[in-house]
Amino acid sequence: MSATNSENELLAAVEQLTNLVAVAITRGMKQPEAIELLGRASLSNEQIAEVLDTTTGTVRATRSRIERAAKPAAKKGSGDGTPAE
Repeated sequence: MSATNSENELLAAVEQLTNLVAVAITRGMKQPEAIELLGRASLSNEQIAEVLDTTTGTVRATRSRIERAAKPAAKKGSGDGTPAE
């Protein structure tokens, strides 16, 4: 089933609004912080790259670095389920 013209217009408007909100909330942030925030907001690498005027490769590499940096922090716990101090 294909979308109607009005549905396509609505989807385009929602995408535009999403981009505007993303630009507004990331204004003044460093790029890695903005990438992390938009990733947590479930935007795709392509959407993030468009909003931040960068490449999908940059977004992918930054998200990978962020994930790798978070893994050792998660392993620092005592092993009994309690968080590290």
